[in-house]
Amino acid sequence: MKKAGILATALFLAVSGSYAGQTFDQRVSEARGHMRAACQAVQKIAKADPAERSGLKESASGEASQAERLWAELSKEYAAAVPEGYAGDPAWAQRLEDIRLNIVRMGKEIAADQWRPAFLSCAHACNLLATMHEANGVTLAIDTMSVLRKKVGFARGLLAAGKTEKARALVKEILGARDAVWLAPLPETSSREAYRNALPELSLAVDAVAEAARGGSELKTAFDRLAPLVERIYELAI
Repeated sequence: MKKAGILATALFLAVSGSYAGQTFDQRVSEARGHMRAACQAVQKIAKADPAERSGLKESASGEASQAERLWAELSKEYAAAVPEGYAGDPAWAQRLEDIRLNIVRMGKEIAADQWRPAFLSCAHACNLLATMHEANGVTLAIDTMSVLRKKVGFARGLLAAGKTEKARALVKEILGARDAVWLAPLPETSSREAYRNALPELSLAVDAVAEAARGGSELKTAFDRLAPLVERIYELAI
């Protein structure tokens, strides 16, 4: 019994120590990174050869399990001990639980080969995170990059549908979203410096879109060059 107690204590200290010095937002970022990886694997499965699907499913399942474990741990810890910046939110504990439920649902849908529902559960969990930040007046790099990413995606969709003028009308909003990215605090992650160093390139790419919109030509080309850059910097912001 004494040895079992010592082992349990050691395990508790090891788990607790792994989070030493990490803020709430950093732990959310870690869980979100695994969610993102699971979502990306799910997206690839539908287009993959049958021989590749098993490996992708295993990867998606493993990442979803990691996200679920990490979120369950931080949710349990912070449901009552509300972190700085989120105090006073009447829906705080429920927000954490709603996100957890969507991560759990994503894992079950991956196990059942339900790729589209799994993708939507992942997207909904990310949207709930954005809502949690917005409701508490918290603005992180990932939030501003998410807005920019969505607007760029909308514009590209309009261009693909032949609605060039409507896509051009979105450029002003994209410029504003780019400015919001610059004003947001840098991410508290290991990719902080890479993120900072990528912002000038992002700004120039958005300027190129604006130039193309003003000139009335090569708008699709400008967006095609911007989109992968946005995806890379979005990853750095997580």
